[in-house]
Amino acid sequence: MAVVVAVAALVAVLVAGSITVPGPCPLPVPPIVLRTVSGSGELVFLTEYSTYSYADGQPQAPASDLRFELAEYHPGDDYLGPGTMILQGPLLSLNQTGDLQFHDMAAEGEFSPGNDFVILLNPPPATVQLRILDPSGNAIAWNMITGCI
Repeated sequence: MAVVVAVAALVAVLVAGSITVPGPCPLPVPPIVLRTVSGSGELVFLTEYSTYSYADGQPQAPASDLRFELAEYHPGDDYLGPGTMILQGPLLSLNQTGDLQFHDMAAEGEFSPGNDFVILLNPPPATVQLRILDPSGNAIAWNMITGCI
């Protein structure tokens, strides 16, 4: 009896259109994924995954060629938009003692997925996105603040 009720409920939901098969995600996935971890008044952006290839097939980009943008989003903002820019500049302008710090762990002068990271101390009480830009201004890395189911 319980099985019949469960099957009938599932059929009713399917007929009502409440369950749909997810389609392709329209959001772009960054060439270099930045994952975020927070705690103790800081937000860490970890370079985790890369399909990026720099000019001439080099796997990493020289950090001296890159720029960064830090944007914030407040409730009601369009998370797919550019947000409000709160800080931007050359990636190497971020030292290891300021509020936003770039750590080149292997000290090879490249932006390397898997071992480099950025720390934001005292992040604002808003959603933030860090974007890393190549010399032509194209974003090559960012933390996804919205996604597909």
